[in-house]
Amino acid sequence: MNAHPRLKPVADHLKDRRRHPAFRELQELDEEKLKVAKVIVGERIRRGFSQAVLARRLGVTQQQVSKLENGDFDNLATLQRVLTILGYQVKVSAIPLHVPSRTHAVRN
Repeated sequence: MNAHPRLKPVADHLKDRRRHPAFRELQELDEEKLKVAKVIVGERIRRGFSQAVLARRLGVTQQQVSKLENGDFDNLATLQRVLTILGYQVKVSAIPLHVPSRTHAVRN
């Protein structure tokens, strides 16, 4: 039972929020960022680097490496630098949000 009668369980709240396209898109972006973060952590550990060692190689602080490993990418250039050191590259795609319907297509 909820401690407060107007509060919903988190799972119900998220289910409601996922019905909104903007929220769903942000959540999916966060999920993708966390997949990349897992690669960074896994490769750093596999190579025997501490966060401090990786930070020195990147020319950034250990705190910045920690942010990267939590999916907090401030820009693509920094992300590309860390992934290059770990033997990966960034791939960015532009995907249309809406596909025009045939009835609205413009004819020449």
